[in-house]
Amino acid sequence: MFYCVRTERANTEKYIDAIARGSKGQIVNYQHVLDSTDCNKVAFMGVLRGTNIVYNWAIENRKDFYYIDRPYWGESRGTPYWMRCVKNEHVKTTHENRPDDRYKKYYKGDQISPYHKNGKYVLVVPPSHSMALHFNSANWLENTLKILKANTDRKIIIREKPYNPKSFIDELGRMMPGPSENKQPEKPFEWNQVHAVVTFNSSITIKALHNGVPCFTNFENPCASICESDFSKIETPMYADREHIFYSLAYGQFTQEEFRNGYAMEILDGR
Repeated sequence: MFYCVRTERANTEKYIDAIARGSKGQIVNYQHVLDSTDCNKVAFMGVLRGTNIVYNWAIENRKDFYYIDRPYWGESRGTPYWMRCVKNEHVKTTHENRPDDRYKKYYKGDQISPYHKNGKYVLVVPPSHSMALHFNSANWLENTLKILKANTDRKIIIREKPYNPKSFIDELGRMMPGPSENKQPEKPFEWNQVHAVVTFNSSITIKALHNGVPCFTNFENPCASICESDFSKIETPMYADREHIFYSLAYGQFTQEEFRNGYAMEILDGR
């Protein structure tokens, strides 16, 4: 049985409805999945309101899962409602040899900027409170800053996610959102001033690499294969080709209609 877990939020329930229609899945709450004996695969969105438990349950019980979250590019809050979806991972880290058609057609295919090597500061993007809690990485920022300060004299700028609720685990083990500690609007970067981006799992690596800025990451990240993972090498970043990663990622996010008509599952299951 393929179960699709409710988000318990009206604004995002449409994505679960769409993937359920496209795969003949049954929409249930998170507890139904945990209590089931016939679940062989499950789809869910994010790690809040019980889906964090489903995420770990699927891994522990070796069940195929389809994780849905905000897209790598595009708009999730307006038509055509893009969302990323990855099978058995939090983000897409395994990249197939894909054509450039979706990237160029849907994401404008803007020219990828050459790497520049005259940046003045290091941009550090820590995990959101929810990701730090879910992946047990509360000390990531502290540990990262120690390594960076020991290996570079460049200015270090820390940029948190614009909306970053202080999540917590309730008495049922569900991750729940609290108030946001960062209500500042996202400001555009002067990418030509950034020497490198250092992050946990943020897809800011996509924007940075597109704008000619090398990246460092030491956790699941959509661009991990072309990023340096050793933060002590902050002065010697990796300058790898980027196109094949972007083309693959374009086949890792889908419109609401592509979930509904089954195309998304065809791609994710390799059919």
